[in-house]
Amino acid sequence: MRKRYLFLMSLVAFFSIFFVGMQSQNVYAASQYGIARKYTTPKATRGTWYYRETDKFSSDKKTIHTLKITAHTANKDKLYVPSQKFFKKNVYNVSSKKRNAFIKKVMKKNIYAAYNFKKGFNVNNWVNLAGDGVYYIPVTRIVKGKKVKALKIATGADQHASAYAFKTKALAKAAK
Repeated sequence: MRKRYLFLMSLVAFFSIFFVGMQSQNVYAASQYGIARKYTTPKATRGTWYYRETDKFSSDKKTIHTLKITAHTANKDKLYVPSQKFFKKNVYNVSSKKRNAFIKKVMKKNIYAAYNFKKGFNVNNWVNLAGDGVYYIPVTRIVKGKKVKALKIATGADQHASAYAFKTKALAKAAK
């Protein structure tokens, strides 16, 4: 009986140490890159969406593309809220050599910054020195005379629509 008790206690101790170690690694990664917390996407934008590129500069307007947005990702890209305190200290107020080294390190980690925008959100590079990223904004569109829920995919400072995504491939095909 005593052997079982000792075995169970050592098993509990092992798992406790294991989980504490895993949590400290996550805290280290967050502090190393300036992650304040995970970004949570608005519920209206989540799910699988289908779209065709409609921008006048698009060369392929027939292919149906798939976009999947989960609670913390957009197209498998992990979304986080950056720590402004970290960025002021370690990115914005340092030499260009240090900044470029940090950007190079972050590029390998698949980390993207996300911000609330209207009823949707904006995704940008982790270190955004120029550009406005991609906006995902829930809207309604008229397809074949009916109002349907859609997702505006836009870029640029004026949120220029590059595509409208729909919940089904049939709606994406039918939309103009």
